[in-house]
Amino acid sequence: MTTSKKNIIALCLSLALVSCQKATEQTSFLLLGDIHYDKIENHDLAWLATTKDDLRQVTTEYTQWTANNWDGFAANFMRVIDSLSPSIKAVAQMGDLSEGLAGTPALAEQMAECVFEMWDSLGIAIPTVVTKGNHDITGPGAVEAFDKIYLPNMARLAGVDSLSSANYAVQVDDDVLFVCFDPWDRKGDNLDKLAANLASSDARYKFVLVHEPIIPINERCWHILRRDNDRRERLLEIIAKEQAIVLCAHMHLYSVVRRDTPWGPIVQILVNSVIRDPQMLEPRNIITEYGPSLATNVPDWEPETLDQRVAWLEAETPHVKYFKVMDLPGFGILSIDKATDRILLDYYAGYGKTPYETTDISEIINLK
Repeated sequence: MTTSKKNIIALCLSLALVSCQKATEQTSFLLLGDIHYDKIENHDLAWLATTKDDLRQVTTEYTQWTANNWDGFAANFMRVIDSLSPSIKAVAQMGDLSEGLAGTPALAEQMAECVFEMWDSLGIAIPTVVTKGNHDITGPGAVEAFDKIYLPNMARLAGVDSLSSANYAVQVDDDVLFVCFDPWDRKGDNLDKLAANLASSDARYKFVLVHEPIIPINERCWHILRRDNDRRERLLEIIAKEQAIVLCAHMHLYSVVRRDTPWGPIVQILVNSVIRDPQMLEPRNIITEYGPSLATNVPDWEPETLDQRVAWLEAETPHVKYFKVMDLPGFGILSIDKATDRILLDYYAGYGKTPYETTDISEIINLK
């Protein structure tokens, strides 16, 4: 073999090694918010008619949106993740996988089985980490169906041996830890479980997956432990000390917010994957000003609780250094470049073929 050929081979091997190293330094994940997968045959409509507004929502919204939009939406995020290089390492689904409200224990089990049959049909071969949502445990028999059907399926999808609760941790690669937090767990102190799960790994990048937000982001001010300030402060301390990023849902909005704490900043990413209109590729509104105006600008929503919600927002405002919220259902691709410590969020609207926007999460974390 000539010297020139040896040099060419050496160069090719060197380039291949560099390419391999770059691939191992980059990792990404699919983020899905509320899905509310729903089929009419999984409901006792007579029971549903006895609830506040659920019969209308189920029959005219969630079952219709599932039938008309879910397959196209799933095909779109599957197309995106199949095109990524390097390939994504895991899926994070932040609760309300199903609509719940089945109406009977038997139908609650049927609904739970149905939603995991749907997920399996997608053929996703990487770990899927599912968080408990309030709809997943709402209605007669839903809590029992969650323990019987959700937990073993969540363990199977996440690639862990078994789960006794929805408080669990999944190491998705050497440097990334997903920790699910169940705010409805009454068996012991769930904050102790969160702290232990976050501390169980020395992963460089940690994420807390929880259905309800930690930081309020709209007029409803639905956020965890909002009526227990001492425990909420401890929750913030646990997350901030571990430098974890919060991934959540529940509000049916897309939002990114940074809140400062005495222990460091917390960035919260909120995703909505309930597709009402497949043609909706632009947000209907964008709000970037954080404060009591989030509540006072929507005076017709629960006016009797307005004073309390304004007080919560006033207390949060001095600590919020970055904020955006918009009505734009879709999904996120969270990418980490380990060589540069850069974390990027590409957010796709519904059936969108390209990201609606890219947000530099590491830049927000490092804001002064």
